[in-house]
Amino acid sequence: MRYRLPSFTALRALEAAGRRGSLSAAAKELGVSVGAISRHVTLLEEHFGRTLLRRGPSGVEPTPGCAAYLESISRAFDEIDMASHALASDRQRDNTLRLRFYSTFTTEWLSARLARFRELHPEIDLEFSLSIKDAEWRNDDFDMALTGVPPIGESFRCDRLFETCFALVCAPELAEQGRRAGHAWLSDQTFLMAEREGEFWTAVLRALGVPDASTLRNIGFDSLSMTYQAARQGAGIALGNLFFVAGDLQSGRLALPIDRIFSISLPHYIVTRRGRPDGPALRTFRSWLLQETAKAATELEEILIANDLAVETLSGVTEVLATGR
Repeated sequence: MRYRLPSFTALRALEAAGRRGSLSAAAKELGVSVGAISRHVTLLEEHFGRTLLRRGPSGVEPTPGCAAYLESISRAFDEIDMASHALASDRQRDNTLRLRFYSTFTTEWLSARLARFRELHPEIDLEFSLSIKDAEWRNDDFDMALTGVPPIGESFRCDRLFETCFALVCAPELAEQGRRAGHAWLSDQTFLMAEREGEFWTAVLRALGVPDASTLRNIGFDSLSMTYQAARQGAGIALGNLFFVAGDLQSGRLALPIDRIFSISLPHYIVTRRGRPDGPALRTFRSWLLQETAKAATELEEILIANDLAVETLSGVTEVLATGR
């Protein structure tokens, strides 16, 4: 006779709370209240007659016995996801992929190459969900996602896509002023800043010798892509991810006012689920994307060499959990 299984909803609450180490984080992931998560955990503790999560001021921690249990039910959820995805296989037959990508990557780099992909593979349809935030790895339904902070665990496969190098970029006329005036000129300029790039701005300006970045004039934007659009129109100086703006530098839409390039330890990855079968559409798009980014990285390196630009490693930048690229 099968053991009386506990509530599936309660198990999801327990798994999310144990994995995230926080009742509030689990509640946000599952779209319920903190009280609901707490009640589900309490019901399970009564069901098993033992403490499952230790509550503390900094969050919750699974007890030793519960930790092993969480590993098992996490694997079970992955199996359920795989089986459900296989059952609802119409997307695979229709060759439709759901892609959870950063908005800037898609608008500034990928969109210019999609016509080429369409010519090669007209049978594959792409559905984009764009955001400045990372996916909720356990909760969002996607075939492939882009991230600068890959998920931990064996449930996901992560392929390195491109490295992160930054430089100050602006309209050519403004860049010419900067080249004539030198670094001191920066203190009188307007900076176009995406909120989630704040940590990088601080490190770059410190490396350039700007004494107090907090006193600089700036215009705030929601995304890095918006700062590029404003920079092209001469509104100020943006922090350019060279992988995205290499085409602008080649065409002359943007230029470097300061010939210094900074490398930041923040590679980007494409993420797919190991538990789901890779259909032909996903394998094709993954292979094409890896080839295109490798080609773009080579072209960027050629631009740097041709302009005698060295890349400096930028230290002192802590990990950003929501990169918003």
